[in-house]
Amino acid sequence: MRKSNAAPRLPLDLYQLRAFFTVAQTLNFTEAARRLCVTQPAVSHAVKKLQRSAGDELLKKTVRGLELTEAGRILYKACEAVFYELEKAQEQLAARGGGAGTIRLGATVEFGTTLLVKYLKGFISANPGVHVDFLFSHDLLKPLLNDEVDMAIDCREHRLEGIDRRPLFREEYAVIASPEFIRRKGLKSPKDLERCPVLSLDKGGLWWGNFLNALPAAESPEFRDITQMTHIRAVINAAMEGIGAGFVPRYCVLKELKSGALRDVFPRLKLLEDYFYLYQKTGKAGLARHKALAEYLLHIKSTQLSKA
Repeated sequence: MRKSNAAPRLPLDLYQLRAFFTVAQTLNFTEAARRLCVTQPAVSHAVKKLQRSAGDELLKKTVRGLELTEAGRILYKACEAVFYELEKAQEQLAARGGGAGTIRLGATVEFGTTLLVKYLKGFISANPGVHVDFLFSHDLLKPLLNDEVDMAIDCREHRLEGIDRRPLFREEYAVIASPEFIRRKGLKSPKDLERCPVLSLDKGGLWWGNFLNALPAAESPEFRDITQMTHIRAVINAAMEGIGAGFVPRYCVLKELKSGALRDVFPRLKLLEDYFYLYQKTGKAGLARHKALAEYLLHIKSTQLSKA
């Protein structure tokens, strides 16, 4: 028989695969080392040994940064399936011992801090073996793709292969102002906002899109005095102080509207709405604790949020 001169490929090492998988998620050796609680040289060494065992380059440096090679993408997909299956096994073992694991839940800042933590009290009480950690951010897609969060509740629509998307509830909006501001500025129609200061998350007024796009062109105001405030709570507080008119999700101001500190300036106007969606990687959707939380979240109703 003719002998091959090629070096024999070594069995793939699980630790090296975990190091590679973490680097592939973050595309950053330093961040991968932080997640794995080891040194950066240890991660680099593990990935180099894995590449020798695999007999192919798995990562490459480009002008945009670190990228997966074709071989790296193939191995990454395999790692994703393997490690998610191991996570299922860990969950089942933990359940036998009275525990069920951790869920890292991401949510938009205002919804997460205002209502979600209150609404989840029932789930946490009913599932003592499940620990929930929270990440509140305006950018949730990247943490989800990088496995920094397991599930994300976002009002932005994402359509990506390998990502499950399930609608939760509609997000309603309201134009708000203090009673004194409405009286002083004589606010009666949308056009009246042209002579009023308006509060917006951006200087260009794009935040008001669901209001402006709901109006016929002839009734749509041209904002001339925009005060930028980069947080919804700041918009609410400024509106209460009579600094301007704001545009916010209705759930954020239910108490203020009920107390009369703020008023819905155009209560009969039908504004455009957004959807909140629940996102998670398809591979993780089979975890029992994820299924339980997803079912709980899918029963969110606007009335329940109002009570929360």
